[in-house]
Amino acid sequence: MLLILFWSCRVFSQRDTLRLPVERDSSGLIPVSENAIESQIKYGAKGYRYQDIINKKVTLVSEAWVNYGEIKITGDSIFIDMKNNTLFAVGRKDTSGTIQGKPVYKEGSQEIAADDFLYNFKTKKAVASNIVTKQDQGTLRSQKTKLLEDGTSNIFRSTYSTCDLDTPHFYLRLPRARVYPKEKTVFGPAYMVLEGVPLPLFLPFGYIPVQTKTSASGIQIPRIGQEATRGYSLTDGGYYFAINDYFDLNITGNIYTNGTWMANATSNYKKLYKYSGNFSFSYANNVSGHKGWTDYDESSNYRLGWTFNQDAKASPGSRFSANVNMSSSGFDKNNSYNVTEHVTTTRQSSISYSKTWDGTPFNFSASMNHSQDVRQKTVSLNLPKANFNMNRIYPFKRKAMVGTPKWFEEIQFSYTAALDNRIVGLKDSLLFTNEVWNKMNNGFQHSAPLSLQIKPFNNFSITPSVTYNGVLYNSMLDYRYDEESGTVITDTIDGLSYGHAINTNLSVSFNPQVYGTYEFTNPDSRVQAIRHVIKPSVTFSYNPAIPGLSSDMYREVQYDTLGHTREYSIYNNKIFGTPSVSKRSGSVSFSLVNLIEAKVFDRNDTTGKPKKVKILDNFGITTSYDIFRDSMRWAPISMQGRTLLANNINISASANFSLYGYDSRGAAINTYNFKQNGNLLRLTQVNGSVDLNISDLFKGKKDANESASQTPNALTGGKQTTTAATNTDLSQSNKGAGIRDEYGYPVFNVPWTMNMSYSMTYSKNGISSNLAHSMTLSGSASITKKTAVTYNTGYDFTQKEITMTQIGISRDLHCWQMNFNWIPNGTMKSWNFTIRVKASVLGDLKYERRKDFHDTY
Repeated sequence: MLLILFWSCRVFSQRDTLRLPVERDSSGLIPVSENAIESQIKYGAKGYRYQDIINKKVTLVSEAWVNYGEIKITGDSIFIDMKNNTLFAVGRKDTSGTIQGKPVYKEGSQEIAADDFLYNFKTKKAVASNIVTKQDQGTLRSQKTKLLEDGTSNIFRSTYSTCDLDTPHFYLRLPRARVYPKEKTVFGPAYMVLEGVPLPLFLPFGYIPVQTKTSASGIQIPRIGQEATRGYSLTDGGYYFAINDYFDLNITGNIYTNGTWMANATSNYKKLYKYSGNFSFSYANNVSGHKGWTDYDESSNYRLGWTFNQDAKASPGSRFSANVNMSSSGFDKNNSYNVTEHVTTTRQSSISYSKTWDGTPFNFSASMNHSQDVRQKTVSLNLPKANFNMNRIYPFKRKAMVGTPKWFEEIQFSYTAALDNRIVGLKDSLLFTNEVWNKMNNGFQHSAPLSLQIKPFNNFSITPSVTYNGVLYNSMLDYRYDEESGTVITDTIDGLSYGHAINTNLSVSFNPQVYGTYEFTNPDSRVQAIRHVIKPSVTFSYNPAIPGLSSDMYREVQYDTLGHTREYSIYNNKIFGTPSVSKRSGSVSFSLVNLIEAKVFDRNDTTGKPKKVKILDNFGITTSYDIFRDSMRWAPISMQGRTLLANNINISASANFSLYGYDSRGAAINTYNFKQNGNLLRLTQVNGSVDLNISDLFKGKKDANESASQTPNALTGGKQTTTAATNTDLSQSNKGAGIRDEYGYPVFNVPWTMNMSYSMTYSKNGISSNLAHSMTLSGSASITKKTAVTYNTGYDFTQKEITMTQIGISRDLHCWQMNFNWIPNGTMKSWNFTIRVKASVLGDLKYERRKDFHDTY
């Protein structure tokens, strides 16, 4: 009995660690078995544990676990066979057939769950059943998996899908495959199954990469297509270069069987706290018609885009930025599928650098600008444009002000300098030729004003000033009369030429402000008060005639046989013009600005504080009178104003009027319009626009109705007890059936947006008029939670036609995405239907049909 008790205690003490009895050799040492394992096996279980020392087996039941080095295996039941160095783990089915306590294999970051698991301690190989493994964006499910000692695995009868449901909507059936963890999956023949139905889509082999980096280089498979005019095509194929962590490069191309081709290069770059941006360049050779026929045409087009954004913390005091968008006139028409690019007729580009010196009034800026009119096929450039400025300083002001400042301490001085090289109206086909330099107009200008501002009383100021202006050009003009031809000949004299002028000016201005407030006495009124602010302004400017303050920039030239002469400038048509010489001039300018505001309480206000609402924002009238002009001294009267209604409707308008009449050709004459036809003003131009968000306008009305419906009903004297109880019962009885109204019917609530814009331009020269106005609509609507519609359309009232319209429908199909885009009219008349897998790893798994706008049949 003592021997039996001793042996049982020994066995009980060894349940957590497996140490089997061994035999010693003749030297007393323990020989190492060929089947010996590398590490100690530790194990345990919450329920039943049994050790068979004779047969070298261990049985663990209920939340069993085994640790072997870095490997940990858990499961409902585990059986260890040390004779064969194997471990078998299995789960347990409950009454519903669900397996509880599935075996889980963990080694480092790798984790595998299976229905049953067989592991060999010696070979480090394993066989598992029904493994589900997440790989990047997809899920791999296999019936049998053999784990190898190098970490890879061979799988048998598996499926791969990016659908995360237990029963996926689609999958690829893989009879055999090899998995390289965190790297790739390679498989042999495979076919696709959709909603449980095998499709006749067979793949002889496949490769599924696992993306572990933010980017990786690789081939981009081209898309196969066909068009009626350009033939069969391979598009968007190429190679992606993941150069480093800061920038990449993507090179793609398109090729068509009729000879059309296009090459694209794009790059994105970003360095934290330094800069970010992108670069793109496309070159296309477009072929249309049939070679040898009269309709054959071949042309080359390009597009260049570049953006550069510097982080504000990168270099305080200096900033560099770029926004380049330029293309040849025919590129968008032939190669772009973006509706905005087809509608937009202008291109703007700018590359700029600015620098400020902290603690000084100096700043410098330089830029290269590009403006392109696609419709007119013209380009305007600044190559480059530079400005150096010194902000206003007070050179005679004391550093430490004590007492009242002296009059001379208010003297102000500033300085500006500008350099420009400008090309205007150049044909885009001549952009990269020598004609650019022949058309370039350049020059240098600087100005140094010295002024003094005197304020005898509030809102009134007198400002005398002296300004020095100078220009520098690389050529000047010389006009001469040719007696043989009887014409004036213009000669260009090359060489640096400098001209300057000193101008004096006296300016007197009066800018008062008048306030008027009307307060409502009714305590129930939502409007508390209305305030009207009037800002009139009168400015008188006078330039005296002082000879000898300018260089010789104006000369005389004979222009007929009678010996009549006229004055011309040697800097005529130069980029900065000619500095004005001291000639007597004077004008009086008038302006009147009106602002109307109201203090309004909200409809359900509880704070007691009204908010300001602008009724009329900046309604102004401006004009001027030239004192020394010979005729038509009054300038046109200009009116402009804007307002915002209901915090949603933005209205702006402007108009120009003339005080003078017109002749039979519609030109203005020196006769007042009142004298000619009895009307004081003659309308010459009107511009107006209205922008509003219709969806927000209706939503606001709906919210107000809902708020009103919650208030007691005046007809029933506020007794709503029965109705409220009925509504509560209905809402409880229909719980889970969606939102319903008080009668139990489902509430139709579709999220939607709609933006409307209307613009109008009217001009009249006296005998003829022109009206151009159009309206645009854009927005979206979510018909269901997974179906959305977008639209963009408009109507041109002048041309009496619908503008280019675009309609898009998208449907979320869980792991698939469906899109339909339709342009029913315009030059881009086309449609496109696509259904594809969402995950990018199966981005080529899609179905696409389209009618391209190149196909005119």
